[in-house]
Amino acid sequence: MKKITANNINWIDIQNPKQKDLDELKEKFNLHPFIVQQFLPNLRRPKIEEYPEQLFLVLYFPVYDPETRQTEPVELDLIVVGDTLITSHNENIPSLETFFNDCQVQDYHQAQYFKSRGHLLFSLLDWLIDSCLPMLDHISEKIEEIEHNVFQGKEKEMLAEISIIKKDIIDFRRAVKPQRSVLEILGKKSLRFFGTALKPLTQEVIGSSIRVWNALENHSELVASIEQTNNSLLSYKLNDIMKFLTVVSFITFPLSVIVGFFGMNVFSGIPSVESGQYTWFIVLAIMFATTGIMVAYFKKKKWL
Repeated sequence: MKKITANNINWIDIQNPKQKDLDELKEKFNLHPFIVQQFLPNLRRPKIEEYPEQLFLVLYFPVYDPETRQTEPVELDLIVVGDTLITSHNENIPSLETFFNDCQVQDYHQAQYFKSRGHLLFSLLDWLIDSCLPMLDHISEKIEEIEHNVFQGKEKEMLAEISIIKKDIIDFRRAVKPQRSVLEILGKKSLRFFGTALKPLTQEVIGSSIRVWNALENHSELVASIEQTNNSLLSYKLNDIMKFLTVVSFITFPLSVIVGFFGMNVFSGIPSVESGQYTWFIVLAIMFATTGIMVAYFKKKKWL
């Protein structure tokens, strides 16, 4: 349990909370029973609940793991009670840790963000939401790399990369989309809970959420277009190979017929290789002529 106090405003941050932490908070702040009931377990969906002089928020923020190359939504519980903001999370949220450390060591941040409990809450939310943009930049760079490789003839290799980036976007959407409505509700409740002075901050938080969502939608559409292009190029190459094999089979078929015809010894009238010194060359000439005619015809039809 970590704590910052500035300008009579408190911020308590708890990572991987235990029952003893909950008991301590319950006793100190007289938390509402419904908040106590929902504090420890994962709720799996964003929500906002208002009680007398207490506000309970559950939000999810995406955290990217470079080793697994996956984005996982991490739950963050926020409680506003009196002049105290309580944040709780089971997993590390790098952007939240950065914000907390900056506020802990820099007087400027304390003066900027600890003006009131509402300033602290909305400044933290705005920071967390804006921290999604660098992760989206990472996705954008990966999309550009995939697009470049697709047009460099690496369509097969890009199938797996496209699947990975699509899963990344899906996980990102799973974290961001449900909380949009919660933030809009928070904007309405904040007028009553914090007063009208914080309305610009609430609008800024909602605006940041919209920017992140729009960027995510653009990435999703771009990946879908690249995937369609990649599939089209793969289909074209496959069709080209099938066309080539078909042409080869058509060319070799008459040659097989000619060889089989002159190789038959059923009828005495059919010349064979042993029947004369020019018979072999005649057969070869017929085969080359047939092949040449067929190749010329296929090229005229632009099949080769």
